[in-house]
Amino acid sequence: MGLGVIKRFGGYPCCHRQWKDDGHCKYLHGYDRWIEIEWEGARDHRGWVIDFGGLGELRADFERQFDHTCLIAPDDPCLGIFDGLHNKSGAIDLRVMDPTMEGMVEWVCTVASMWTVEQTSAAWVVRVTCWENEKNAATWSIDATT
Repeated sequence: MGLGVIKRFGGYPCCHRQWKDDGHCKYLHGYDRWIEIEWEGARDHRGWVIDFGGLGELRADFERQFDHTCLIAPDDPCLGIFDGLHNKSGAIDLRVMDPTMEGMVEWVCTVASMWTVEQTSAAWVVRVTCWENEKNAATWSIDATT
């Protein structure tokens, strides 16, 4: 186990729908989404595990994916309509991905882990938590038993 550091990103206003839901979540709705990433690793020559000032590329990836965008599942039966709103009218900024918090945390974990591997060999992602509001979140973490 190494030393751990945490960085929080967010306030990304994002729209989505859970088309498979039987309740009101099947309708378009949105939240300010937040991301928290925890890294562990060895300290560099400055004493840092991760250079928080060097996270611009990662922050830009999150902004492109979640800031004022509309997340629609690849199997949503209305995907063609949303694609038209994106491509023909420019009414939405569409991202086709699993719009659940579980889908978001997996996407963020993949992006953050790839960024970390490219930037340093001395740190790794151990936990990612994504919030859709102050009450609901999903977390991915390394299984300590493996």
